Amino acid sequence: MNFNHISCQSFHSGIGRYSFELALALREKNEDTFLYKLKSLPDPLAAFDWVRSIPFRSFRNLHPYLLPLFIERGIAQAQGLLHAHWFLSGLSILNRKAPKVVTMHDVSLLHIPEKNKLFESYYRSALEAFRRKQIPLIVVSESAKRDTLKFARYPEHLVHAVHNGINHHQFYPIENSRANREASGKFTLIYSGGLGVRKNLGQLLRAFFHIEKEFPEARLKIAGAFPERTDYPRLAMSLGLKNVEFTGYIPESEMNAFYNSGDLFVYPSLYEGFGFAPLEAMAAGVPVLSSFKGALSETLEHAAFPLGQSVEDAVDKMTFLIQNPSFRQTLTERGLARAKEFSWEKTAQETMKVYSQTY
Repeated sequence: MNFNHISCQSFHSGIGRYSFELALALREKNEDTFLYKLKSLPDPLAAFDWVRSIPFRSFRNLHPYLLPLFIERGIAQAQGLLHAHWFLSGLSILNRKAPKVVTMHDVSLLHIPEKNKLFESYYRSALEAFRRKQIPLIVVSESAKRDTLKFARYPEHLVHAVHNGINHHQFYPIENSRANREASGKFTLIYSGGLGVRKNLGQLLRAFFHIEKEFPEARLKIAGAFPERTDYPRLAMSLGLKNVEFTGYIPESEMNAFYNSGDLFVYPSLYEGFGFAPLEAMAAGVPVLSSFKGALSETLEHAAFPLGQSVEDAVDKMTFLIQNPSFRQTLTERGLARAKEFSWEKTAQETMKVYSQTY
């Protein structure tokens, strides 16, 4: 049977990367695996003949409401099992007479409500439609599964927890990078990921205000797309921070170098359904200080130093880690070992088990 993966987001997003990495791993088990994704220029996946582009037009605020219609038209010829990634792709397969699976990743929009109530209602209605159709859902952690049962009231037998993988050819320690950091005498804290309110970067910036005073050579680099659309650069300016850099979007090909540029990865998120970024940092050999909200305690376990929600706790933990290189090395070793437990091959194997229950 053909396995058709359908992604509603850019390859550069977490969902887009999941779509490609999972489809690629599944092709090793079933060559009749295809990925349908939104058309883009330039196209980073153009070299793969099993990747199909879906033409679409963006209508700004109407984009999420019209996109399922474009996707539905773009996958009209797909035969076999349909595996939609996230709810917008899921809506495009709702009425197809074929085995169906939807990866929701998590239900964070229900756990931490959106300011946009119309979009939140749209999201809820999609989950209700999936439930009525008895469509199996894949979520990326046991924590996300519990939230799906609680907040979406989804039947337990239809919700499957399958961890994401890590591409260990992409994320790994660069030894000369570490040597260069140590020689510079500057301590670099890093963050990567989204810049939404849920990521809680206000705590990090306010804590760094105190760190910068205590350690004038310390630097903070924040990687994430469109920082100018957030309040964070203005907050950094109002705090008088001198050593903060908002890098903007960093291409996937450069992310390993970014991780390796850091002495400590800090992740203050209020909720995660999985936690790609801190796990990637671990795979790159960077010690991690992270909140344990949502699935983060499940994903990171004892390999990360736990971060509380107060600015004071962040200052204390960062100060301790800056002053204790031996403990940072312990965290690095724990992180490398933990990251090795995640692979896309394992994710593909678990996903195949879900497929076997749909046909």
